[in-house]
Amino acid sequence: MGVEIRRFLFYTFATSWIIWGSLALLTQLNLLEFGNGISMLLFILGGITPAICEIWLKKKYSTKEEFKSFIHNVKNPKLPVSWYLFAIGFAFAACFLPTLWGGATMENPMYLALLELPIMIIGGGLEEIGWRGFLQPTLQKRWSPFTSTMIVGVIWAVWHLPLWFVIGSNQMNMNFLWFSLTALALSFLLTIIYLSTKSIFLCIIFHALINSFWNVFVPVTNVTSGLFTFLFALFLFTVFEVYRKSNFQKRMV
Repeated sequence: MGVEIRRFLFYTFATSWIIWGSLALLTQLNLLEFGNGISMLLFILGGITPAICEIWLKKKYSTKEEFKSFIHNVKNPKLPVSWYLFAIGFAFAACFLPTLWGGATMENPMYLALLELPIMIIGGGLEEIGWRGFLQPTLQKRWSPFTSTMIVGVIWAVWHLPLWFVIGSNQMNMNFLWFSLTALALSFLLTIIYLSTKSIFLCIIFHALINSFWNVFVPVTNVTSGLFTFLFALFLFTVFEVYRKSNFQKRMV
């Protein structure tokens, strides 16, 4: 991996794991209860470090024009309405379809997803500034979209690992292998969105939508369900790649 990637991963993991590791230690020692103001602040701070680190590194090591273009892409909502409808439908399908094979259960009304969306932009969506805004396109300079997506998905899953040691966190009740398979699945769905639009903003919204819909269609975190979800996402990605390459070849003729 290039120096840019190593630098980003070092700062992101070091910062997140120090913050989340401190949170885990405090809850393990019964010095802090997960869910109160301080614990949630540490939880959120650890979660937005991919964004903070990438913005800082981009400002430090790129030109003013490159930095300005990057920030514009992060906050630019100017996309066709059809893409927002696609993102909403795509996120809904990703969270609803597991109910068909027992991989999720509908436990809350649909309006809850809408109410929680602004919160989930901070509590998940902003990660995409680092993952899809930097890591994915940088890896694709050397590897295929498939290989790059697999690498991002594995890194993304491992990055969350300290949360399994935070007493009271949702992650403590999750099977980590299920989570890893699901992270890989979502990485492929996010790659479809990013390759189609090159929009970091839409990736942020899609990630937030996934987290919001998960509070409606609560996942059953077993490995079989995770495997089905991963295979379904891989199928969609394969169809997308065949279509994308076919269109590219037509334009070249």
